Amino acid sequence: MSRNERLIDLLKLREAMRARRQAHAVGELANEIDRAKTMQDKLRGLIKANTPLDEPMTPFALRSRAWYGRQMQEQHDLLENRSSFLEAEIVQARKVLMRHKNRENILEQRRVAVKQAEVEDREALAERQMPPSGPKPKR
Repeated sequence: MSRNERLIDLLKLREAMRARRQAHAVGELANEIDRAKTMQDKLRGLIKANTPLDEPMTPFALRSRAWYGRQMQEQHDLLENRSSFLEAEIVQARKVLMRHKNRENILEQRRVAVKQAEVEDREALAERQMPPSGPKPKR
């Protein structure tokens, strides 16, 4: 393995490590989005359960229900914003991941090209060192 080929292999390995790290980050973002969506669903259920019924209530119970309703709605809005932010982040993270994968593919193509060029150079050198194979000159 030549120096150039070794260097390209190391660059490719670095890109593979970066891609692996980025893939892990994408996975973490996806898990975080799933957790936020689950919490949103639970909060929707709680908000629905907290809606006023058609039965008479005491002023204290009505005030308490309204306060809890506002708190849950604020949490729901916060989770909605978090989900939209995380979705934008995951799009960016996937773009970076694809960039690393493309670089890795380009480096592999370059490594193959360098290896092929080295093989051709060795064959050309071996051909030049061989004696001419034409007819022997007459004396």
